[in-house]
Amino acid sequence: MEDFKRETTATNFDKIKRQWLVSSIAFAKTNAYNLVPVKEGFYHTNIYNYPINTALIENNIAENVIYDTDYLHTKSTVTKGLGALEYLIYNNQDSIKALVLLQEDEYRLDYMLGVTKEILRQVNLLIAFWEENYKENFINSKDLSCTENARCLAFNQIINLLDVIRVTKIGKPAGLESSENTNINLLQAFRSKKTLHIIKSSIEEIEYVYTKSSINFSEIVDDISGSNQISNEIANSFKEIYSTIDGLNIGLYDAISNNDKKVESLYISLSKLIRFFSVDVASMLSVSVLPTDNDGD
Repeated sequence: MEDFKRETTATNFDKIKRQWLVSSIAFAKTNAYNLVPVKEGFYHTNIYNYPINTALIENNIAENVIYDTDYLHTKSTVTKGLGALEYLIYNNQDSIKALVLLQEDEYRLDYMLGVTKEILRQVNLLIAFWEENYKENFINSKDLSCTENARCLAFNQIINLLDVIRVTKIGKPAGLESSENTNINLLQAFRSKKTLHIIKSSIEEIEYVYTKSSINFSEIVDDISGSNQISNEIANSFKEIYSTIDGLNIGLYDAISNNDKKVESLYISLSKLIRFFSVDVASMLSVSVLPTDNDGD
């Protein structure tokens, strides 16, 4: 970002676009750990809220002030974070126009830099919350109440995040939830058309939590059931989802626009995986399934 500030060239701009995607994919993995006590700190909405409000962003830029964290931390989450950065980098699916606007307006460039610094501040606050305040409490949370039980909290976040992906990130934009009307501008990262990259990253982390982490759910389920049948079915379900995502090589935005049937296949595959977790595995673990808030991670 500082390189681009010094030289607003297309080469440096391409570096920003690549880094935005790297950051968005990396942050998508943290959604698997956005447990209720973490969510109450609003770190995730400060770092990546969507949809953003472009009119409010433009109003902020028009103020022509110093865009530091003192300014931005008071502003709405729909005017900052990774979602706002995407707009500043890609405009409305026109990154060439976005580059020209940044080259021509120093305040616009300063706003982008300020948003970046505020994201870093929020990321550090999130890390500090876990390391200094919550990690030990989480490890030792063994209450009968699900909201005070580490296993129950972690497992419910798996279900919640999968349902957010199915309903909010795919179903509603694709006209598969409550209305047959599509609204592709509801997609996360629709301006960059990188929606599936972000979705896949979150699903990969869910699979890691369930199957691959040092203390994972699949080993517990296999031990209780005396077989690996359920975990094998879940593994096959993940493979089916990845295969469908990889088959949508034109991206989710264009796939919905073209009425590609693989979008519905992805939606159905996610529904199948959610049922495995919310019915079979929840019963096996004797875990209460909490109501899902599918308007956010």
